[in-house]
Amino acid sequence: MRLLVVASIIVLSIAGCVSVNKKALDSKSMASIRNQTVTYTTRKMPDFAAMTPGKAMFGLLGAAAMVGVGNKIIAGNEIPDPADAIAAALLAELQHAHEARPVTPPVTVMRSDDVKQTVARVGEVARYVVDAQTVNWALTYFPLNFTHYRVLYTAKVRLIDVQTRAVVAEGFCKRVPESDAGAPTYDELLANQAALLKGELEAATRECVATLKREMLVL
Repeated sequence: MRLLVVASIIVLSIAGCVSVNKKALDSKSMASIRNQTVTYTTRKMPDFAAMTPGKAMFGLLGAAAMVGVGNKIIAGNEIPDPADAIAAALLAELQHAHEARPVTPPVTVMRSDDVKQTVARVGEVARYVVDAQTVNWALTYFPLNFTHYRVLYTAKVRLIDVQTRAVVAEGFCKRVPESDAGAPTYDELLANQAALLKGELEAATRECVATLKREMLVL
């Protein structure tokens, strides 16, 4: 019973507990961004949790152990933060749809959501910045199936006008597989340099780009 409760809490925290003011790009901003320079952000690698039934039994100590193991999985298999790929893809969409002029490499920003701090880091690099952030990512067993696993992912993205310090568009995306049909075991997920884990995160990236392109950029 405790394992079920812990799994449910983890899913709820990943799927729903994030502050986002969804805002679609309006026609005025679409016109303003045309032919303007746009860059994107990158952040320090966020913690990744590897949740197993054994660790879930030990409360906060178990949670710390999950993060420790998860971070080792990410580092050991050289898995990138999906937010970087999401931001780069959305920048490409702005270039295609509005003739925005991409500026690379990305600008490294702090973990803070403060717009002023992000704008200060961008400085004179570009007029606009796509600021993407992984909110939560984890691998966890299913609530009613402790031997098979899924990969959970959520992200939020903002398009910021550096000149006015205004968030002109903001969106949120999540991927929380519901069915355990065909789901891998823990060992299967991490086999072959975590090939299945990488594939699940790539799927989350694609789904997030599609969602944000439609809902945030109105493309």
